[in-house]
Amino acid sequence: MTLEPLVVREVKAFIKNPAFILSIVLIIAFYGLIGKMVSTGIQTAVEQTMGIHIGVVLRDSSNFTMSVLSLVNQTIGGRLKIVDSVDSGLRSYDVVLVIPQNFSTRALEPGMSIQLEAYVKIDSISPVVSGAKAGLASTIGDLIRKSVSLIIAVEWNIDPSLIDKPVLVNSTIQVYGKSMSIEEYSAFTSFMSFMQLMIAIIMGINAMYASQFTAIEKVEKAFEMLLAQPIPRRNIVLAKIIGSIISSLIMGGAYFAGMLLVLMGATSTPPPAQGVQSVGFNPGELLYGKIGFNSLLIFVGSIVLGLMYSGALGVILGSIVSDERIAGAFTAPILFIFVGIAYALVFVGLPINTITGVIAGLTIAPLPAVVVVSSMTSKLEVLAVSISLALLSTVMIIILAEHIFNRDIVILGVRLGRFKRREKS
Repeated sequence: MTLEPLVVREVKAFIKNPAFILSIVLIIAFYGLIGKMVSTGIQTAVEQTMGIHIGVVLRDSSNFTMSVLSLVNQTIGGRLKIVDSVDSGLRSYDVVLVIPQNFSTRALEPGMSIQLEAYVKIDSISPVVSGAKAGLASTIGDLIRKSVSLIIAVEWNIDPSLIDKPVLVNSTIQVYGKSMSIEEYSAFTSFMSFMQLMIAIIMGINAMYASQFTAIEKVEKAFEMLLAQPIPRRNIVLAKIIGSIISSLIMGGAYFAGMLLVLMGATSTPPPAQGVQSVGFNPGELLYGKIGFNSLLIFVGSIVLGLMYSGALGVILGSIVSDERIAGAFTAPILFIFVGIAYALVFVGLPINTITGVIAGLTIAPLPAVVVVSSMTSKLEVLAVSISLALLSTVMIIILAEHIFNRDIVILGVRLGRFKRREKS
């Protein structure tokens, strides 16, 4: 037999499999919804940024400074608002810019740069939303640079392109009430984004492990021998869940170690020049100092809970299908669904409140991010709702797995193909 008939045979085998077709439909439909959500989130972030008002703490009220700010304000549609202090400004606006006392002096002195302080308040783990807000301070700084050059050029009657007055904006990011530098904020968002995606992948892989191992045992006839032993079915279910969790934790440990290496490499700073003080930071200090040790413990606990949930889900799928091919066809969409939920939470920028806590508790995948943020912000009601629903969901799905193991369906499986008509005797 040549290669072509063998390939055709294998292709027909999975194309005729209803589970394979159903998985394709689910993936396309789900990711179409995720794409629409992400697109809406990006559009919303852009619209919000375009309408954000910027508080200005004015410590230099000279005529030159007022002329510069007036020109900038006209350019951005009157979105600059004078505030008394940084704290009062952040209570009303997401971005506060501090004009120092020596602004006009440094602007009019040749060869000197202008240094500004900016404070950006961010209440989202979405890199789209947070990146747009963080970039707004730099945009205002660039507009100030152009306005300074234009006003000086008008007063001195020279070409504005001949004036190069650097404007440096030193931004401090307020993330859920925690003050961070740009480098710390970049590491924080990288940690949250990568960890959320990594956890979703591990949960999907865990479900695949549990379903595949259970389905293979059924095909190899080892499953019936195991069920025939005088062992409570509950213990068999728990053993399979724990086994899949251990294998997934080993792989997750490797992913986590690799991510830390990437994070440390990305945030490492070169040795400072002689006489210059280093401004680098330790990623470990960021995690313990900014996120908090208790938040990290809750984070790890939610990962274990998610693995129990996905492991029980995999055991259920593996127990009701007839072979490992159908198990693989069903568990592949589960992996993509977990990853899709992680993408949705990261890019849509949903606020961390009771509603998102309920979503996290029922779907488990976004739970780690929700519990970390709610713990950092001391939103105990969100933390309690998400953890309680996650525990309830996990217990219910384990009970369902035990119920299935106590029925004949665990041996016979569910066949999605056409039922063959019995031949008449």
